[in-house]
Amino acid sequence: MSRLNITLLGALHFVLLLFAQVLLFDNVRLFGYVNPMIYIWFVLMLPYKTPHWAVLILAFLMGLCVDVLSFGQGFHAVTLTFIGFIRPFVLNFYTGNRDIAPYQRPTLSDMGFMQFAFYISLLVIIHHLLFFSLDVFRFDEIFPFLLRLFLSTVSTVVIILLCDFLFLRKRE
Repeated sequence: MSRLNITLLGALHFVLLLFAQVLLFDNVRLFGYVNPMIYIWFVLMLPYKTPHWAVLILAFLMGLCVDVLSFGQGFHAVTLTFIGFIRPFVLNFYTGNRDIAPYQRPTLSDMGFMQFAFYISLLVIIHHLLFFSLDVFRFDEIFPFLLRLFLSTVSTVVIILLCDFLFLRKRE
């Protein structure tokens, strides 16, 4: 795949996930506790060798766009930028010294189910913990906070796993 194709594919992913989040998933509020945040997947699926500075800029831009389009308070930009910051360290933990192609992405087919599920789950729970702490945390409502954290994390992880399985399978 050429560099232009990779860039266009990345831009398409950015736009699709942004509008999926704002138009569809922002309107999912099951019982007031389930809030899937699929836009995180954009940063999680960037190629392994994306420069750290580029990951930070792209994460900030995605978070900012979600904030602007959903009339947020900047929490999406802050939390997704933090995920972009820690992503290389988490990926290094899972990949070690493995030989990686220049445009290879961390996907279910690349990492295997367990490794990919742990990678996604870890970063999603960190994102959600930070996001909900900034957005709704109050000590007198610790149990609703934990329930929202758990249910939103599970729903986001399941949706990302399903989307990755359906849309990013290796073509045989």
